[in-house]
Amino acid sequence: MKLIFCSNCSDVVRLLNYYRECECKESFGFYESDELNAVIGGKAIPIGFSNFPFKYALEHRPRSGTGRRFDAFVIPHKCSTIKYRNKEEL
Repeated sequence: MKLIFCSNCSDVVRLLNYYRECECKESFGFYESDELNAVIGGKAIPIGFSNFPFKYALEHRPRSGTGRRFDAFVIPHKCSTIKYRNKEEL
C-alpha cells in the first residue's frame, strides 16, 4: 500500500485509483490503472508498507495491551513504481 505524506501540512493520504490531495492541497497522488505504479507531486513524500503484514496485524488485533506491529517505510527518491509530476502535467 502506498500513501503520501505532505511536508507542508503533515497530512497523510492513502493513494487510490483516482486523484487525491492532502488537506492543504500542496500534495497529490493516485495509482495508475495497474494499481501498482503511482503518480505523485507537489510536496508529497511517498510512504509504503507491505499489505500482508498489515493484514495480519489487523486480523490479530488484540483486545487490549499493545497492538500488533508492522513495518512501514519511506519510499526512496528513485523508485520504479513512483512517477513525479506537476499538476499541470495531469
